[in-house]
Amino acid sequence: MELSKILPVVVIVVVALVLILFPEARALLKGFTRLFIKDMAQTPDGAEAIYTEKIDQVQDSYSRAENALRIASGKLSNAKRDMAAKKERLKKVETDCENLVKSGKIKEAEIKSDEREEIVADIERLNGLIQVYQKAEVTAQEAFDMCEKNLRKLKREKNDVVENMRVKTEMQKVYDDLDDLKAVTGVDKALGYVRDKNKDLDAAVEGARVVHNNKMSTKIQRAEAEARKANSNDYLESLKKKYNK
Repeated sequence: MELSKILPVVVIVVVALVLILFPEARALLKGFTRLFIKDMAQTPDGAEAIYTEKIDQVQDSYSRAENALRIASGKLSNAKRDMAAKKERLKKVETDCENLVKSGKIKEAEIKSDEREEIVADIERLNGLIQVYQKAEVTAQEAFDMCEKNLRKLKREKNDVVENMRVKTEMQKVYDDLDDLKAVTGVDKALGYVRDKNKDLDAAVEGARVVHNNKMSTKIQRAEAEARKANSNDYLESLKKKYNK
């Protein structure tokens, strides 16, 4: 046999032996299984798969309860039918026995009497069976009703829960997208730095202007400029008067 075919078998055997010989390994496997199931339950598809598996289990119980009810009801019906037939037979045998005694046919009457005893015994046996089947039918009916109720509840719950999870998952994505729109990115931070620098430059220029205006040299230059302007204006006015302009 090829190694590629032998290896999977060997692995399975080794894993089985480990699980059998070491309880810790079984506990660890159960832990991983629980984690896997818990992880599945977090998603709509996983939840749907878990519900489907549980519904299959309940469906199997429902089918077995239905079969038990059918068997119990069938046996009860047959026993009642046999009981009715035995009672009819008993009436006929008692009538025949009575007529034979009246006719003086005692031996034939004894045979009918023995037959009557057998019928009475059968009736007692059937009466016991009917009581057993009646109890079985009641128990099976209760189990059937419970399984049917659980099955309907699970199917309805599956639809509600899975649909709710799908809707909430989609809404969560929408809100996450909105949060992403509001999130501060690297470009937003860089733009903030630009705006801050622009404000700093405005403040620096204003400060430089104030300092410049407050310097003595600036004040002297401004005063000289005002004086020159005044002299120019006086000269211009004198010319206007001279030429009557």
